[in-house]
Amino acid sequence: MTNFMSASAKYRQNMLNEASFEPANGHASPLTVKEQQQLPTLEAIAGNKYNPPLPGERERRLSMSSTFSAARMSAYADSALLGTRRPRPHKIWKKKFIKLLVVGDSGLGKTTLVKSLMSTPGERLQHVHDGSYTPTEQFRKDPESLCSTVSWRDEEDRIIWVYKIQDTPGYGDEIDVHKSIDMMLEYVEKQNQKWLELEQSVHRKDSLNEMEDPRVDVCLFCIPPHRLRPSDIKYMYELGRHVPIVPVVTKADTMTIREAGIYRTEVANKLSNPMLAGIREKINVFKFERDTLERAGVQDVGTPIPPFLVISSNDINEEMNATDPPVYWPERRYPWGTAEAFNKEHSDLLSLRALLLKEALEEITKDKRQRYESWRRSKLGGMKLGRKLRHIAMWTIVPALAALHIGRSGIQWRDLNKRVRSTVSKVRDNMGRRLKRAAPAPPPLPAPPPPPPEPVALPSPPPPAPAPAKQERKGWF
Repeated sequence: MTNFMSASAKYRQNMLNEASFEPANGHASPLTVKEQQQLPTLEAIAGNKYNPPLPGERERRLSMSSTFSAARMSAYADSALLGTRRPRPHKIWKKKFIKLLVVGDSGLGKTTLVKSLMSTPGERLQHVHDGSYTPTEQFRKDPESLCSTVSWRDEEDRIIWVYKIQDTPGYGDEIDVHKSIDMMLEYVEKQNQKWLELEQSVHRKDSLNEMEDPRVDVCLFCIPPHRLRPSDIKYMYELGRHVPIVPVVTKADTMTIREAGIYRTEVANKLSNPMLAGIREKINVFKFERDTLERAGVQDVGTPIPPFLVISSNDINEEMNATDPPVYWPERRYPWGTAEAFNKEHSDLLSLRALLLKEALEEITKDKRQRYESWRRSKLGGMKLGRKLRHIAMWTIVPALAALHIGRSGIQWRDLNKRVRSTVSKVRDNMGRRLKRAAPAPPPLPAPPPPPPEPVALPSPPPPAPAPAKQERKGWF
């Protein structure tokens, strides 16, 4: 029995040696483990359980196995297509638009805040003035001249973000604050109307995803330090009914640490409960998710956020700007020290910048879509309701009023019938005249051929003179 087992092992080894032959190309093609396990044993041959391959069949099997191995290696290279998971499709670059509306009283540093939010080292924003004065007439005529635009690429998601910040004149320049409120509401309404016209345009050639979105996403409302006035609350409430508010307390470096904490709590309470005549609801403040606030680095120390207490400045630290790589670091220098805009112990500007430019972009765009759909339904529903009311009035109210007038005037049926017939005939005549005017003029008929010349009548010859009659002679002869 031992000799028989050793003979079986020798037989398998000989089969393996014969299988590892040198093909014509000179490269060895050894058998795989699975093919080795499929080799017949001597016991199988002794029990007639193995049919030896025909001549040339083993070479064909080996060539098929080598071809299968090559195909298997190519399949490994395309494992993303043939694996257990679905392949990740290739993404196409697309654009997304964000528009931020900056509103506040005069002298609060709105333009300076725009520069501090959007600037990078060595970059100068377009359409941003020195911040001395923002004319109201310029905003009414051409608001785009006060709009700053920046864009950047997200390589991972293949998205081109186009970010616009619309600067506005301070409402303290107006004696009546309601004029400024109406101006802002009209601007927001016009932007929604522009997008609605683009959706319904017959001559639109490009997709809406490729066209610039003029709608306002969120409003950055600048609040003065130390004191929140009723006009500020009224302005935020009226504007918040059309676009969500992000309240920002500017010039926070004018308050001490204790004053800043008390004022932050006071503003938060006023936003949730205005307690002002004519305002019964809380102000529509944009609600950032808690995870988003944590990613943006908002310090949770038990103080309500928003509002954000920020410091902005046109002066930057030149030493940090000259480093490699350069760092944009605005600051305000005083005789007693320096207030740094991006220092989290001094200001919330860095967290606000992270929210508006990175962490909360998807939340802002989602809220805009939902808000616009609600506005669109009310807009189109109002138009349909107006048409229905006109139709009902035309066929119910007007005939009822006409019958009431006829009954009070005592007009007889015959007179009414005559008047109706005369009115109908007049309408038909007017419609016929309008149709004749609107119908194209028929082409002119060709001129008739000239009549043939009439034959000239020759003058008839004069009749012959009659022969003189013979006179009868009287007398003797």
